[in-house]
Order: sequence, then structure tokens, then C-alpha cells
Amino acid sequence: MRAKSTAVFGAVIVLSCLVQPLQAQNTGTITHPSATPGTMPQSNVATAPINSNPPIPGTMQPGVAKPVAYQDQSRGFMLVAPAGARFQERKEGNQIAIQSRKGYAVNIQFGDANQGVPTADMFSKLEKQYLGEGKPWARKTAENDAVIAGLPAGVAQYEAGSTRTKVIIVRGMKTDFVFMFFAPITHYEKLAIEFEWIMASFRPAPEEMPSEPAVQVMEQPFQKPQPQVRAEATPAANPAGRPAPKPTTPASDMAAFAEAGYGYQIEYPHEWQLEKLSAFTNVISGPQGTPAYDAIVALQNVKPDSMAGDAAQITFDDLKSKLSQQAGVVDFVGEKPVTYAKHGLTLQGRQFVANYAHEGRQFRKWALVLPRPEGGVAHIWSYTAPAAQFEAYRPVAERILNSLRIDGGQG
Repeated sequence: MRAKSTAVFGAVIVLSCLVQPLQAQNTGTITHPSATPGTMPQSNVATAPINSNPPIPGTMQPGVAKPVAYQDQSRGFMLVAPAGARFQERKEGNQIAIQSRKGYAVNIQFGDANQGVPTADMFSKLEKQYLGEGKPWARKTAENDAVIAGLPAGVAQYEAGSTRTKVIIVRGMKTDFVFMFFAPITHYEKLAIEFEWIMASFRPAPEEMPSEPAVQVMEQPFQKPQPQVRAEATPAANPAGRPAPKPTTPASDMAAFAEAGYGYQIEYPHEWQLEKLSAFTNVISGPQGTPAYDAIVALQNVKPDSMAGDAAQITFDDLKSKLSQQAGVVDFVGEKPVTYAKHGLTLQGRQFVANYAHEGRQFRKWALVLPRPEGGVAHIWSYTAPAAQFEAYRPVAERILNSLRIDGGQG
């Protein structure tokens, strides 16, 4: 077993060809969080309890063992390893590893961003060395684009023998990050939950972030489109994020929503709950009793009474107006056009980010409005959370947004 583990880690060191080496010593600090287990040492990120098998920050209770936080001093990024795993800095100075007794390993490398080389070309360079007959990877099983912690990323998956490897290349404004996850195929799905949690804890330095959150829609397998989209006349601004009334039977065991008449299909984490408030509105949030309960992803269909103009633009303006009326002083930032392009559909919409106070608390809302292909109805997707928790749960919101499929396209 020890020889096999050594071989796995040896295979990943060669990824240094993808990123620029750093001349740095003692590049990061590794600590047990001093407050709540799982708390990251970053003032603008909310705390979230974690235990030894945590799929989403805030969804599980802390166990006996403690997670470990890592902060890189040269690049400013942060990560948290689940309980039972540990960080190991490699002597090369531009990479670290996470080792777990559960049987998986994670290697992280980083260097100066090469904006002139697309991430797809970085994968090609990697595959020339490691993919093919007689090489560490026998076949490539998946590839897609993603958004990780607000940054554009590429994701690929490879297999060889009894091992499966996931590679994620994340591009910041100043740094390229390469994450590699190794696990036995027989236990991959279970162990991958911890890797997803590690990626959800990833916090790049502020200078890595683009001016606005990246919006990217990934391919997901879903059922055939459904006609007859139901919608209401006006949008609900919902300053606190959670509309009323409360549902009586939340669909807590569902991992996907694809009901006829809503005009869209969506996926969300198993541990989160989908609340079907009406024939027009669905709300997704973390379990009640956890900090994630206040992180709200809402989807609403709106059919404006006035059809004198574009339904999506009317809905967008109405949503901003209602939020201003219900929340008082609102600071709208990051308003810009957004394009949905997927399954043969190209739809032009708009998005905004808003900061405001409601009932004595500070909130932040990220909202997108997209038109229906046939016109007349608009879809609103929004993520609302207390301002202090917004960044902590934004990776979950982005993963839900990336799974959104609007019915009416091909496939």
C-alpha cells in the first residue's frame, strides 16, 4: 500500500511544467481553526461547522477530529482539509498535498497565470505526457468548463487500472491553480464528496477575482423539454431571501428538479432542501438549524402584465424597483448583460449584485433575469444571503446555477 501511494504522488510532481515555479520558502501556514471547527482565517468569510465527512460547509455538525486550514503567504489563497486529512508542503515550493487515511490524495500546484494559454491547451499539454498506452492515464472519461470560487475553470477526469483522477485548472487574474484528486474507482463517488468540499472551501486572494462573478452554464443530462410554462405577473423581491408562506413538505431527498410547467430543470446538493412555494417559485437552501439555511437560491417565473416591451427587461426593472421599495436604501453593483448559451439556445438577459439592509441585517443579492425562448415569460435566478455569509456559500450557488437548463433547446 505504501509503494502504491508513493507512486501516485510521484506522478503528479511533473505538473510543474504547467505553472511557473515560485522561488519561495515557507510559503504557507497550516493551523487548526481557532474558533468553530472549519472556520477559515479570513475576516470576510462566515464560519461554517464541518465534520469528518462534510459535503457542504454548514450542513454537518463538527466531530471529534478537527479540520485543518491552510493559508498561502505568497499567493494569499486559503483551503481547508476535512478532519482526518493533513496538508504537506512539498520542497519544490509551488505545490502542496492533502493526504487522507480514507484513501484519497489531493495535489495542488500554483504559479503565475498565463493568460495567453487557454486552459484547454494546458490540458492538452498534460495529456501528451500522461494519457495513452503505457502512460499513467489510460483514458479520458469527462471534460467540461466550470466556475470555482468565482473564477473560470476547466475540469477533466481520467482513469487507469483501479484509480480515477480528476484534474481542475482554475484561472485567477494573477495565478493559475491546478488541483488533482486521486481515489480508487470502487470508492470514488463517496470520497469525491470530500474533494468537492475542499474545492468549496477554496478562497483565492482578492486580487485574483474578476470585477464580476464568472457565470458559466455546464452541460447536464436532463429529460425532454416541457411546454406550458407557468408564471405570475410580477416578481417577488424577497429582501431576506426566503419568501412566504413556509412549505409543509420540503423535497429534502431530491437531487434534481425537472417538473413539467416550470420551463427549466435544476440540480442542487443532496443535503440542501428544495421548497416548492407556489406554481411559480422554488427556493433551495441548506438544512434548517445550520448557517446554510440563510443562504437562499430562488427561481421564479414572471409574466408581466404589460407586454409593451421585452418581458425579461420589464421583469429586471420591476425586480430592482421592488427590492428598493421593500429594503429601503439599496446599492446596486455589477449590473451587466449576461448570455445563456446551451443545448441550442442563446438567450440574452441581465444580472445585478445588490447590497442592502433589511430588518436590521445586511444582505447581498445576486440576481439574473433570462427570457423564455418563445418570449412573454422571464426566469429569475437569485442567490441571497446575509452579507457576512455570501462568499462562504457562493460556490454552492454557482454550482446550482451551472446546472440550470432552460427547456426549449435541442437534446
